[in-house]
Amino acid sequence: MDEMTTLRHMRAEISRPGPDRLTTGRERLQAAIDEEATAADTELRRPIITGGFMTDTKDSSRNPVRRRPLLSVAVASAAAVAVIATAVVADNIGDRQDSSADVARPKPSYAEKVLRSAADEARKGSEPDIPRDDQFIYTKSVTEETERKTGKGKTYTDESWTSVDGSKHSWIVFLGKGNWTNPGENRTQPPQYDWSELKKLPTDPVKLILRLCSPVDPPLKPKSLKGVSKEEWRDLHYQLKGMVARAPVMPNELRATAFEALAMVPGIKAKPVKDGEGRPAIGIWSKNALFEESLLVLDEDTHKVLGSTSIRTPGDKTYDQFSHLEDYAIVDKLKQRP
Repeated sequence: MDEMTTLRHMRAEISRPGPDRLTTGRERLQAAIDEEATAADTELRRPIITGGFMTDTKDSSRNPVRRRPLLSVAVASAAAVAVIATAVVADNIGDRQDSSADVARPKPSYAEKVLRSAADEARKGSEPDIPRDDQFIYTKSVTEETERKTGKGKTYTDESWTSVDGSKHSWIVFLGKGNWTNPGENRTQPPQYDWSELKKLPTDPVKLILRLCSPVDPPLKPKSLKGVSKEEWRDLHYQLKGMVARAPVMPNELRATAFEALAMVPGIKAKPVKDGEGRPAIGIWSKNALFEESLLVLDEDTHKVLGSTSIRTPGDKTYDQFSHLEDYAIVDKLKQRP
């Protein structure tokens, strides 16, 4: 009897594996697949030999030697496909998560969009003439004031001459009352409206906010926007509003930066209003402001500054104000008109 016949008899004497035995083998096969899925690429190319099929290796009638490598390759390929599919799915999920994160970010408010549009318009304008240090900036502003209870109105036309570098006397008028300022002393208007101060300011909105924040006490200046207090934001809103509404001579890039910084003020809002002549306009205000009526008024279409509104409360009376800059110029002498 040849060896092949002997092997056939030996195989016939062994019962075929039952479901329990096959289940155990499948579990070991699955464990091997999981192990291979996390191994290196070279491991994926090696045939998998598991104990559940060792008895088949002696059955020459079933060509077990040829079938085993094919099964191993198929298993390895399936494992590789599973790994790739998992990676693709995870990547797609990641994309969806990133997309949802973008959606979750707060969208720019209408006020922010308007202010950024105003910044773009500011950059398009022609650059103002740069004044010499020995010159004056002449401004002519008009304020229309109405007493709430009686409805009685009054209009003030104020003309002021501000020394460019602060080395000379200035004449500042507000609501018809004029005041002299001596060289080097504090002005009746915030110093950042003066050219000597404006030209020192940064043209990055975050840096501008931090520079203007707490100017009286530099050691306590915040290092980031997170450190800006509610009271400081209120003051910053007032300063930035004044810069774009009252400073006629300013580099275009700095004016645009002031608009962008104003858009970063927490609680910045926009609402439809009317300018001093009753035309439709956009009012920019902050929820953090002392008065909601304190608005920066912009043109409805061009988003250029038309003026500003505010409230004056002397004693028990309340006055609503609308102010706008009517004219300005750079002059050589005090009280010289263009």
